[in-house]
Amino acid sequence: MPQHAEILRLLSESDRLASLDPAAALAYAEEAWILFCACKLSDVELLARLTLTYARLLFSFGRIDESLSLLFQALTQSEISGQNLVMESLLQEIALTYYSLGDYPEAAEYWSDCLKQASFSDIAKLNAHIGMGMIQFAHGEIELSLAQHQQAIALLNQQMPPLLHARAWINLASAFFKLNQWHESQHALVMAYPYAQQACAPELIGEIYVYMAKIALETNNLDAARLRLAQAKASCKEWRWGDVVQLLLQGRIFLACEQMDEAISCFKNAKELAAEMGFASQAMDAHQLLSMAYQRVGNKTLAEYEYGCYQTACIRLKAPAFVLHSDVKPQAHGKPLADRVMLHCA
Repeated sequence: MPQHAEILRLLSESDRLASLDPAAALAYAEEAWILFCACKLSDVELLARLTLTYARLLFSFGRIDESLSLLFQALTQSEISGQNLVMESLLQEIALTYYSLGDYPEAAEYWSDCLKQASFSDIAKLNAHIGMGMIQFAHGEIELSLAQHQQAIALLNQQMPPLLHARAWINLASAFFKLNQWHESQHALVMAYPYAQQACAPELIGEIYVYMAKIALETNNLDAARLRLAQAKASCKEWRWGDVVQLLLQGRIFLACEQMDEAISCFKNAKELAAEMGFASQAMDAHQLLSMAYQRVGNKTLAEYEYGCYQTACIRLKAPAFVLHSDVKPQAHGKPLADRVMLHCA
C-alpha cells in the first residue's frame, strides 16, 4: 500500500533526525501517526514501531501523558492480536518511561510482568532483569542489584544484539564497582568493550572508559585515571550525561592532586549542568563532592550548605517513588528535555 510506504519513509526521516533536529523528527513522527490513524491500518508491528518512535520523541519534549497514552493504546492492540514480541517491546518502553520519571514502583511492576510471562523471549526477560537491577541499584540495594545483573548475564547468547551484551556487562560492572570489587568490575568492563564497539555505541564506550577511570582513581593510579578519562572524552563528542560524569571525574582527579580551585570549578559546573539536564543522581554527587572540597579548603559555611543539599537530594532520590512527573514541562523553542536514562546503572 502506498500509505504504508509513506509511513515508513516518514519514520525513517524521523529516526535520522532524532539527534540532529529533534523538533523536525517529532514533526515527521506526528505526520506518520496522523497518516496511520487516517488509513485505519491493522498492522500491529508497524503500529508498535511508530508508537515507540513517536512516544520517545513526545517524552523528550516533556509531553509525558501523551507519550504514555500512545504506549498503552498500542499495548492494548498487541494484547488483542496476541503478538508477544510487540508486547515485550511496549512493556519494556513503558517500564523504562516510568524509570526515567523516577517512578520506580510502576517501572518495577511492568518489568515484573515481563519476568512472569513464560512465553516471553529471553531478551525480554534479560531486559527486565537489568531494569529490576537498576531500580535496586537506585535504592542502594547493591547485592540484590548484582544478583539481577548476574541473572541477566546468564541469559546472554551470541544471537542477541551486541548492544544488549554491552549493557548487561556494564550493569554488572557498575554493581561490582559499588561493592568495591574492582577486579570483578574491570573484568566486566573488558567483556563489555568489544560488544559496545560492534554496536557502534559511543556512549557505552565512553561509559566503559569512565568506569575504568573510576577504578583507577579508587586504586590510586592517577595516571591511568587521566588516560581513561581522556579516552572517554574522545570516544563520544555529543553525550550530555557523559559531560556531567566526566566533569565530576575530572574534579575528583583534581581533588586527589590537591588542586582545590580546579576541583571546585569542575564540581560547580557539573552541578549546574546536571540541574539543567535533569540528572538528579549526578546533581546529588556534585553536592557531596562540593561539600568535601569546601571542607578541605576550610569553608565551613559552604561545606555545610552543600552537604545539606546532598542530604535532601539523597532522601528524595532514594524515596520509594521519586516522581518527577508533575515537574516535567514542555520546553520552549523546541528544545527537548534531558536524554532518557540509558538502560544501565549510571
